[in-house]
Amino acid sequence: MGFRKLFVGRQFSLAYSGTNLPIPLHAHSEYVVGYYLRGRSRCLFGSSEYLEFRPGTIGLLNPGDAHQDLETPQERQYLTINLKKEFFQELAEDLGHSQQTLPFFPVPKLRSDSPLKRVCEALRDESCSQQVGREIVMTSLVTELGIRLLRRFHAPGYTLKKLNAYPPMAVWRVRKALDYLSEHCTDGFDLGRVAEASGLSKYHLDRVFKQSTGLSPSRYMTNLRLDKAKLLLTNSLTPIADVAVELGFSDQSHFTHVFKRFIGVTPKAYRLSSTQ
Repeated sequence: MGFRKLFVGRQFSLAYSGTNLPIPLHAHSEYVVGYYLRGRSRCLFGSSEYLEFRPGTIGLLNPGDAHQDLETPQERQYLTINLKKEFFQELAEDLGHSQQTLPFFPVPKLRSDSPLKRVCEALRDESCSQQVGREIVMTSLVTELGIRLLRRFHAPGYTLKKLNAYPPMAVWRVRKALDYLSEHCTDGFDLGRVAEASGLSKYHLDRVFKQSTGLSPSRYMTNLRLDKAKLLLTNSLTPIADVAVELGFSDQSHFTHVFKRFIGVTPKAYRLSSTQ
């Protein structure tokens, strides 16, 4: 089945994925809701937490949550809904709350949540149809999903669950680093600049950042670039060489090497598979 984009909006996107291959350690810059359709998936979160996902299970990822999928005997198929932080900020504002009202998922797996499951199944059905008003219906369903997530997992501000052992100031500093990387992910990576933006030393930032995300700052920035690359390859006809330059890679060869290393296929192959 592979990977197939189903819908791309301004602040959210939906995709189907189907594979039995392992997916190496990575993290996303957005919130991710996964709804498992067929097969079983075994995932490793951080460095020691293994969880199994079955059909009907809902997976939840905060931005920066490190995880990897293990190889499975049969193909696992799942729907993913990617939600930008700005989506929740605008939704909270529309509901009369502060833009700092963001969800925080304390666990990466929900075994039973009938309202969320109903919305995910409706999104699955609507995304497969080509009926009139499809975009409006899907936007409405994703909005309902966002409201239900805010109701259940409301957190005053963006929280990093694995930094509980650190003082509040350190948590805030890592947030600053995440924001800086998000804004400057197409620039050349410089740990000193990230550390300066966060107000921590390079050594302290690198240590606390890895504790919170499971990734180094440079690897996290690479993931941000690759997320943008996948969107450009899927939703535009921009030449791959221009995509490489736009995202801050030295040249097309370097971009292709990094993309294949972490995504598993070349940018050209990814674009072809996404448009089929």
